[in-house]
Amino acid sequence: MKKEEGEVVQFARVQSPSSINTYKQCPRRYYYSYIRKLKTLPSIHLIRGKVVHSALEDFFKLNIDHISSDGYEFELRVVLNELFKKHWQASVRALNSLGLSPYELKHYYDESLAMINTFNENFCGKLKKYAAREGFKAAFRHLAPETERHYASKDHGVRGFIDAIHKIEGEVVLMDYKTSKKAEISEPYKLQLAIYALLYEEKHGELPSKVGINFLKFDEQTIAVDMELVNFAREEVALIHENTQSVDVVDYPKQISGLCKWRSGQCDFYDTCVVE
Repeated sequence: MKKEEGEVVQFARVQSPSSINTYKQCPRRYYYSYIRKLKTLPSIHLIRGKVVHSALEDFFKLNIDHISSDGYEFELRVVLNELFKKHWQASVRALNSLGLSPYELKHYYDESLAMINTFNENFCGKLKKYAAREGFKAAFRHLAPETERHYASKDHGVRGFIDAIHKIEGEVVLMDYKTSKKAEISEPYKLQLAIYALLYEEKHGELPSKVGINFLKFDEQTIAVDMELVNFAREEVALIHENTQSVDVVDYPKQISGLCKWRSGQCDFYDTCVVE
């Protein structure tokens, strides 16, 4: 969708990294989700992801004046654990609606708590470096990112929430938190990060230095940002707008894959899809 000078482009809908990756995975699933707007089912992965994100967001809003400069690693771990437990408890009704057994819920609780503690260990490892020369409180404020920032582009018709924006030693690093089982920046993740770089560059007039993912079960991985990455995002966003102007189901073919139905579940729209 080429924009002429002075032209205001009208988009059928504003896209997001999630919607674009949904289309690339299966156009029919995109149709059901974003055009028909059929109801999706809650999942343990979405709920626990929200719990973990909320705990980390609150963590960086802490009033650290009462945290000891000598025992901060232990104290931060305790505080972060309590934040996680608070948000988990607030989600109990949603968690119980999933129909999981107590054993399964405990597994996800323990696994998520372990991710939280791994995050704290990695963060405190960085904190020690800066605390040695700045003191604990100054180091914490130095390393604390801006959290959960919403960006939207009218020019490209795309938006997204960036989990963490770090500004350290002249570098801007955009990070997303993932509870994935593998620490790998896959193509869908790369596209998500490229879109974040595009959104940041458009709003601030400069490229971030890096974009990356904090794989909470492991550690961070980043990639350098250049115009090639931003142009990749522009092209993918433009292509999705071009391919999703129609509201006719026949223009959204099914992409049959292992993501349609698997041993322990199926696509939210599987039953609708098989009869159409």
